Amino acid sequence: MLGDKPLASYGHENGMLNVAWISGFARNFTRDGDSVSGFIQQTNDVTRMVPVGQSPRHKRTFAAIQNEEAVKITGRVHGRLVTWNNGTKEVTEHSAFLDPLEVSSPSIIEMPSSLTWHTPIKNRKADRIQQDDFQPFGGETFGEGRMRDAANNVVLAGIVDGIRSLRGEGQNVIVGVEIILRQTENPEESIPVRMMNSKLARIIREELRMGRPIMVQGKLRVRDLKAVDADGIETPTGQQVGYVWCRSILNARRGKDILTIPSWVKDIMARYGQAPEGGETAPEEDAPKAADAPEHAGTAAESSIEDEIASQLASL
Repeated sequence: MLGDKPLASYGHENGMLNVAWISGFARNFTRDGDSVSGFIQQTNDVTRMVPVGQSPRHKRTFAAIQNEEAVKITGRVHGRLVTWNNGTKEVTEHSAFLDPLEVSSPSIIEMPSSLTWHTPIKNRKADRIQQDDFQPFGGETFGEGRMRDAANNVVLAGIVDGIRSLRGEGQNVIVGVEIILRQTENPEESIPVRMMNSKLARIIREELRMGRPIMVQGKLRVRDLKAVDADGIETPTGQQVGYVWCRSILNARRGKDILTIPSWVKDIMARYGQAPEGGETAPEEDAPKAADAPEHAGTAAESSIEDEIASQLASL
């Protein structure tokens, strides 16, 4: 089992840290040929189940996963593009999902507790919660049950290939940032990472640069996609996209979190260096509602980060 091996033996993909441990109840698992897909349910809301799938070039064969059984999946977080209609136009979003390396039986402490199962998701409106007949825990007890770290834990390192500010719904206050984290040459496989911390968001937004190597530790979650009508009223479309939620952004350690800096980082830096002062904005949807901010363009006074990356690229 992978849990018996050191992280260094399986924790990297394409030379970058990428591993997730997710435990919960298997839901709606299906097999299409040699491809497996489904969800891991951790709370009493079927719209917040963790998506599981397999990338075409990373397919592995697993024994049948029984629906509604307790399961632990050790795997990679991969990204893909999802196109949807926001009420006025087609929009393309990055979406994250869990790609299994190993499927096993979880320990008791790796499973969500009954209190966690019945605890409403923070800031989630009650009329948007959806439930079905699957109730592994009796009763309707509500409390402050926090998801155990062992039940949903993700560690990632990669290269910043995009960043935008997130604002609270109906507010003009920055409550977080979304980072497009890239680990492969194909930008469509990038992973969306959201840091929801209003105290740090503006500082992180100002400090991060395109092409910077970073590391995050967090949880794999999903959010609703919403359509907006002519009056500005948002309505969930019934679709969700996955993302990695975290509280802080760390510097990636070369040789540990990122083993080598890939050559395609030069393309990001070239694009970043050519960006006009102030950059461009593009719409986004989120709950909390997201408001775009331009990609940050560096100045002479802010050259230390660019020098750091340039020194790493020089060794390619």
